[in-house]
Amino acid sequence: MPFLKKRTTSHFEIYLENSDKSLGDVHIENNGIKLVYSSELLLEEYIIIHDIINRLRKGNDVTVDDSKSFLGYLSNGESVYIVKNWEPWIEYLQSSMKNCL
Repeated sequence: MPFLKKRTTSHFEIYLENSDKSLGDVHIENNGIKLVYSSELLLEEYIIIHDIINRLRKGNDVTVDDSKSFLGYLSNGESVYIVKNWEPWIEYLQSSMKNCL
């Protein structure tokens, strides 16, 4: 489970429970929330970041700009980002892992 460490009134760091590894930062700004994270996370850690974004979106009318969060490609060549094409990408990865076993 992730948790947030408050650094200032507008800055929080995302950590994994029982770990000193920081996954990213949450910055609260006048016009929204900015989430910054490493481009070298494990898949499980990207899943946590994706979940945090979904929790922030839930019940709110928000726009997510994930244009700087490129993760890879689907089998049809479409780009994948932390929100855009997320579900098909996870399915594609799981299918690929099954084929490797």
